[in-house]
Amino acid sequence: MRTTISVPDDLFSEARLLAGERSFSEFASDAIRWRIEQLKRELLAREMEAGYRAEAEHSSLDPAWKSIEAEGL
Repeated sequence: MRTTISVPDDLFSEARLLAGERSFSEFASDAIRWRIEQLKRELLAREMEAGYRAEAEHSSLDPAWKSIEAEGL
């Protein structure tokens, strides 16, 4: 997909230097892809934390398992 974005001159210059042999489009696509993956990981971590907290507050385990879990401890 072709699109137009505005990038500050200093950021563009630095990206061009770091892009090496790649085109700016390839470099920008890689950077966007990396950021999307990072954001997905962060979202998953927040969702997992919320799930763990909810489970700790209102356990979905059968109460009969509590005594079994604590046996031998």
